[in-house]
Formats: sequence, C-alpha cells, structure tokens
Amino acid sequence: MIKTIDDYIEPFPKDVQEKLEELRKVIREEAPEATEKIAYGIPTFTFHGNLVHFGGFKTHIGFFPASSPMDEFKKRS
Repeated sequence: MIKTIDDYIEPFPKDVQEKLEELRKVIREEAPEATEKIAYGIPTFTFHGNLVHFGGFKTHIGFFPASSPMDEFKKRS
C-alpha cells in the first residue's frame, strides 16, 4: 500500500522518477508550508485543504491544482 510520496514515486522508471521529484521540489519551494500526503491514490499537497495533486501515468504526468489556488490566480490576472 502506498502511504507516502516516496512510496508512490519509487516504482516508476528512473527518468519518470526524476520528473516527479522535480515537480515535488517546485511545489515545496512555492508552498513551503504545505503538507505532503497521498490522496485519491496520488501525491497531494495540502494547506487549508487540498492545494495540488500530481501523478505519473502511462504516457504523461498530470498536475491537478485544487480550486483555491485557481481562484487565487484568477484574482491576480
């Protein structure tokens, strides 16, 4: 059972692991107060609720922001 983001990333091929770790690093840098967990079976960062999810798939890597960051970026545009 996958309990941590490290557990999630470990089975992927090395090149995909590197990309997932880079995405994780960027999220940590931009939201240092966020907490990591696994939710919906994929890596999730939370801060006052879900902030962003990401995941590796057969042909791509997905990045899924929650609604609160999307609302914040709308205000800035």
